Amino acid sequence: MLPQDVKDRVTGYIQHQATKSREAIVDLVGVSQQKYLGIVSGVSEEASAAKPAPEEWCHRELVRHVIGAQDSVRLLVHHLSRGERPPESKEPRGIGMMIGDDGRPFAKLLDELRDVNAGMLRAIREMPESPNLELKAAHPFFGMLNAPEWAVFQRVHDEDHAQHAQKIIAATA
Repeated sequence: MLPQDVKDRVTGYIQHQATKSREAIVDLVGVSQQKYLGIVSGVSEEASAAKPAPEEWCHRELVRHVIGAQDSVRLLVHHLSRGERPPESKEPRGIGMMIGDDGRPFAKLLDELRDVNAGMLRAIREMPESPNLELKAAHPFFGMLNAPEWAVFQRVHDEDHAQHAQKIIAATA
């Protein structure tokens, strides 16, 4: 779990950044998406399955997590910004969630990540001029977030997993 001071600092960052324009948020998220993608794009098929330790994630699992989590955030941004609740998901959502592993090559997972990244940026760009700020959804660490806050959270999530990916590379090299 995160210490309270870290939660408070990150929540404050999310809230502050969420007051910026849609394009400023698109830029924030786009930079962090490219940072993470740049790190994992250099990972080979073989290295994508290497785990630093048996109980830790490999790159395949981490990318599957980022895809699933980001798609959930995209839905939250789209619906909350319009004053709607997102539809219930058939797949479990929450901490540590990830899309299923259908055995496709790692390069195909990266293609899906690129598609999900583009969808996230589109959802931010397509928020209404005056998005609904009253309707919120709970984040397990950072509390109740509205649509722009969820969009900024995606930056935090990507940055966290960029560091995670770098640690996997260092531990499995």
